[in-house]
Amino acid sequence: MDPIPEELVDGIYAEVTKLTPETGYQESIAVSKEQPEIIAFIAEMTEDLDKDIRELAIFMFVPIYRMFQSAYGETIKAIDSDTIIKCYEENEDLLNRLGGVHEKFFERIAEVHMSSQPYVIRYVVETLFEAAQGDDPILLGEEDMGYLFLLMKTVIDALNIKTDIE
Repeated sequence: MDPIPEELVDGIYAEVTKLTPETGYQESIAVSKEQPEIIAFIAEMTEDLDKDIRELAIFMFVPIYRMFQSAYGETIKAIDSDTIIKCYEENEDLLNRLGGVHEKFFERIAEVHMSSQPYVIRYVVETLFEAAQGDDPILLGEEDMGYLFLLMKTVIDALNIKTDIE
């Protein structure tokens, strides 16, 4: 599968930043009907975090989903919880194995594992940093950023699996 083009990722990100809160909420409701298991996963995995961080996780997922829809077809079959859990466990296992690895080696491994959707991953990283440093910053510690990154990487991997099959 070819990665989603940079221009598409940037275009959808630009569209989403212009949404009003009401439109953004309606968009998240529509996406939750199409991908209820992913929304349930994000909600469950962020339930102990601050409200702003939970909302950021959903806010980040909606454009990711739109990126995949635009790149691989308007209809993406609902992703089941087994696929999501498998992706999450694989990502968590990778991070655990890399815990004591030298920084340069870690960067190279991360580069290889992130390469399936490099522009979508870049969107995730930029959004996390912008949320922490923007005009109305969300208090995100390094641990929160890492955790949200893990969740979004899981979602991207699950979407990759579903769109690669179809």
